[in-house]
Amino acid sequence: MNNAHHPQLDDDRLMLLSWSTPVLAQFVMLIIMCMQRHWLYVLMLAPGLLGSALSLAVMAIRSRRARQATSQADTGISNSQTSPDVAWQSSRSSSDLSRIPCIDFEQLHHLDDDPLIWRSIVRRWFETNSSGCDIGMTAHAPFAIDLVHAGPHAMVAGTTGSGKSALLISWCMALSIRYSPEALHFVFLDFKGGSTFNMLEHLPHTVGNVCDLDLSHAIRALNAIERELIRREALVSEERVSHINQLKHPPARLVVVIDEFHALRDRLPDYMQRLNRLASLGRSLGMHLIVCTQNPVGQVHADMKANISLNVCLRVTDRMQSHELIGTNAAADISPSMPGGAYCHDGQRVMGFRCSAVRHVETLVDAIDTAARFHGCTLQQPLFSAPLAEHVTMRDLRMLGDEPWHGIPFALADNGVVVEPISLDIAHGNIAIIGAYGRGKTNLLLHCASQLYLSGMRMVRYTYKIRNVYHTGRENHDARHTRDTYVSEGHGRLAWFVDDADDLLDPFRTDDAANDLRMALADPDVTVICAVEKPNAVLADRCPTRIVFPTGDRTNDLMNGIPGPILDGFEPDDYMIAGRAVFIRQASACLVQCVERKDFADPSDSF
Repeated sequence: MNNAHHPQLDDDRLMLLSWSTPVLAQFVMLIIMCMQRHWLYVLMLAPGLLGSALSLAVMAIRSRRARQATSQADTGISNSQTSPDVAWQSSRSSSDLSRIPCIDFEQLHHLDDDPLIWRSIVRRWFETNSSGCDIGMTAHAPFAIDLVHAGPHAMVAGTTGSGKSALLISWCMALSIRYSPEALHFVFLDFKGGSTFNMLEHLPHTVGNVCDLDLSHAIRALNAIERELIRREALVSEERVSHINQLKHPPARLVVVIDEFHALRDRLPDYMQRLNRLASLGRSLGMHLIVCTQNPVGQVHADMKANISLNVCLRVTDRMQSHELIGTNAAADISPSMPGGAYCHDGQRVMGFRCSAVRHVETLVDAIDTAARFHGCTLQQPLFSAPLAEHVTMRDLRMLGDEPWHGIPFALADNGVVVEPISLDIAHGNIAIIGAYGRGKTNLLLHCASQLYLSGMRMVRYTYKIRNVYHTGRENHDARHTRDTYVSEGHGRLAWFVDDADDLLDPFRTDDAANDLRMALADPDVTVICAVEKPNAVLADRCPTRIVFPTGDRTNDLMNGIPGPILDGFEPDDYMIAGRAVFIRQASACLVQCVERKDFADPSDSF
């Protein structure tokens, strides 16, 4: 029996062969590129080849240790005493897991000892003895994971039904009762339909939660994570320290939890570099990554895997997957009747444990929220927001922004991460509103004019077109005399709204109305806000601020000043949304959704 080959050794050889083949292929490609002097391709191939070679070397070392351990075990067991139940170390490990007591999360943390759970949570927030969090039980004691010191990043793997979701919820709950919302934030990316983190979204620690049902929302989350990383880099650089804990006022730690990472990688491959950068820089910036997947083999980039030192493996169906994550085959032998059984490799040792599932998630979330309010924690601002809505009202602007406004609040602006109110400042020159019929130009003009009236500004003029004839709103006395008197007394300026101004801006038109508009555009004491269907040279020269409704014709939209990256984010349905426009001011541009007037009326009735 001692001379027989174990099947697991054959699996190791096949695994090493499967990893050595791509390394050899990349090496051959590198030699060919060098011979042809394609140095750019050499630079692109070299990092991947180096990462694959290092992974192969680590696997070879682990395989050698496993063979040595197996050989020692075979030597120490006589034929007469050996039985099938104890022949394999992995079988003994599986039986060890079955002897671990199965208790729920509330029992593990003694939360049932106090009828008011929130009081015990507040006490824990004041403790500073350890950064470890109990998430389960070993054979003799609670099992704790220290993401700060053993991480800073972790990978969780397990097949369907192994208990990955329960483990993630327990881990996040353990962190939540260990750290206050002022010390720890969560961002959840659920690519399993949004079912895993539904309840955790209501934690006071949560600053973002998205699922794969809305990819545009997921993209905003990844952009927000990148922006937060850059912000923290700037903070560390400004105070000339090496770690964010050395700052005078360090920000809260941010834990990004991703369920079904392979689905995220498949659906948004262009954004993986952001997560790779988080994995490489997160330790010193207080940002952590918990990646959960069904199959760890080939699903995680080598650059990211090199920075993940904490691996948790629940039941898997392939010994290669178990060996890839924890260096042994033990996780492949966990019984299907034991959900929550897992092994953790922290870089030094492998420990078997059973996860303690949360008995009542909603009750515990409510207790944590009560504890946060008692603790005096301020409401955490979301790291990112949902994409622009199709309909926006003044109530939406007031909910997201603080009054008084500096200008005319007219839309919600989207910078790709957050949505916030934006206003028109009539003191900074003329404004052109460009778009096709039916896109919302008249609605926007009426809204801005009414807001000026409500603010107490008396010098507002409105010109509109009916049956090819322009009409100007009635005024009590001569407009030019009133304007000159008003400005001379230091009260302000005239705001002139002109709808359907294309004909008035015709360079061949010489009547009084066209001349008055040209003079007003050049007058520094007058702000002209005009709506046209097509841009022209006069507006390009006299209007530093533009609101452009895209047409769907990329060439025309680019000529109208809309940047290409903003157009790339437009879906076909976005061009049909009334009020969806691009706000351009000098060298900056952003996507906006203009306010919708509920009391829309004909201009002749309003002015």
